[in-house]
Amino acid sequence: MKIDSPSSITSREASIRLEWISTRILPGVAVLLLSIPLCQWADSNLPDGIVPVSIIYLMIVIILWSMYMAVQYAFVGIAQTRKTKTHSCNNQTATNESTAQKPVFLLEATPVYNESEIIDTVCEAETSEEISEAEVIEEEYMAEAEELAKENHASATYQQGVDDFYQSQAESQKKKLDTIHEYLLYIMSPFVYEEDMDEFCTDLLKFAMDHNYRPEVEWKRYKTKLSSFDVRHLVWSIATRLGLGKGKVYSNDDCACYIERRFASLCVTASGESLSHSTLRNLTVTSNSDQIHCDIQGADGLLFHIPSQLGVEKD
Repeated sequence: MKIDSPSSITSREASIRLEWISTRILPGVAVLLLSIPLCQWADSNLPDGIVPVSIIYLMIVIILWSMYMAVQYAFVGIAQTRKTKTHSCNNQTATNESTAQKPVFLLEATPVYNESEIIDTVCEAETSEEISEAEVIEEEYMAEAEELAKENHASATYQQGVDDFYQSQAESQKKKLDTIHEYLLYIMSPFVYEEDMDEFCTDLLKFAMDHNYRPEVEWKRYKTKLSSFDVRHLVWSIATRLGLGKGKVYSNDDCACYIERRFASLCVTASGESLSHSTLRNLTVTSNSDQIHCDIQGADGLLFHIPSQLGVEKD
């Protein structure tokens, strides 16, 4: 094998050999050396005998060498790209210089254009196009924003209408319950003890909120004896302000069912027999011994004839 002496090696060959040593031999040695501790680490962490040590070592060498080659080619690609750009710029500069040095004869003269003016014109055109595109995008954005604002306004108006409706319904319901509660406190004060009044009123207010409500416990504590006529008039006066009659919320059957459960001991005949359901449905029938009379609603449809509400003495 012939070995070249240092004096016989050209600069190009020396450069190639140096590049081969720096890009292949030294990285290869580094990969082999680095693979040893990585192989030991992997072997200590993997279950015994699952993969032979030689296979682990070979896999690590392949992975490290692949990573090195990928990084090297990435850097080479970047360097070549930069070199190409630099070469293009140099060629462009040389072309401009040669064009500037070329003599122009009077008889053979051709129209000469100022390159800077052409560039400025092109830049102005591109700028105008960019401005036009920006204006179009801005107009589209404004149109979308306006449309979205209209949709949001419509949605907000819709939701506001729903909220206002239910709020109005709730306020109206509360006003009715407060008015009925005040009526009960006034009209039942001669017949129900003060300490029992809250419990008595609460049950009737439950019926005022739900026509299907049926009490489970009969009311038996009275200061003064009442009759079925009295409680029928009481329930009628409340139900008629909430909507009593055909096609309305409350019916005579609803009222009769409530009365015969809540005031069962009052709904009996002189002989002690329970009054029939059809009898209790007649809510406005009167007798000579009535103590609570039917309170016919006025033009407002809600207030009772008690001093605190209308300022009118009850007939």
